[in-house]
Amino acid sequence: MREPWEALLGRFALAPPGLAEARDLQRRFESKFVMPASGAAALLPALARDYALLPAGRAALATYHTLYFDTADLEFFHAHRRGRRIRHKVRIRHYPERVVSFLEVKTRLGESRSIKARRGRAYGDDRLDTDDLVFVQARVGRRSLLPQAWSDFRRVTLLGIGPEERVTIDLDLRVRTATRAASLGDLAVVEVKQSRLDRGSAAWDALRRAGWREGWASKYCTGIALTRPEVNAARLLPDVRALQGVSACAS
Repeated sequence: MREPWEALLGRFALAPPGLAEARDLQRRFESKFVMPASGAAALLPALARDYALLPAGRAALATYHTLYFDTADLEFFHAHRRGRRIRHKVRIRHYPERVVSFLEVKTRLGESRSIKARRGRAYGDDRLDTDDLVFVQARVGRRSLLPQAWSDFRRVTLLGIGPEERVTIDLDLRVRTATRAASLGDLAVVEVKQSRLDRGSAAWDALRRAGWREGWASKYCTGIALTRPEVNAARLLPDVRALQGVSACAS
């Protein structure tokens, strides 16, 4: 898949210095769409005028390795499963092309609004030290956390040239725990991240004209649901099966 995607992304201007920081959007509104990778690729020509590509070093697509933490009884997972208005994710993300890693705490407020806080760490280090736990406790009120699941994927990042907006396309998604692994194959998760919710942006317009609607897509929850059969994920199963269905149709 790499060559066709890089050819399509060659139509985009590269993000100028400073634009990535200006579009950091640690506080944002998020809208997610799930589709076959071919559907996401078909959106790109309509976006080339309004968005710039944020490359990963010399590559057009960035590699993401993410380790999710949760309490022993999966408190964060079950908050998502039950649809709690305020819910958290704690994760360490590694960015191989940039050779950097961050501890991130992401708090979801309602259906669309999110706040993310992060701190740098030694690249490739998956351990939470005392300072990390203080950082996490200040945001989620928990110190006792365990590594629970990994997700691995590749990401296209487009930055709004005018609007305060990021569009990401996640591909080649794989999830794993200590004992099991699963792949979602040829599926793409497209996410529109905005400083304020604007369903009239170029990205929203392209998605709407292509017939795509907002959908559920949590990499952490999908990973637990697919690899931990002993965990109660009944409420999520229709959504997970829908993701698998999209992936199967795309294959």
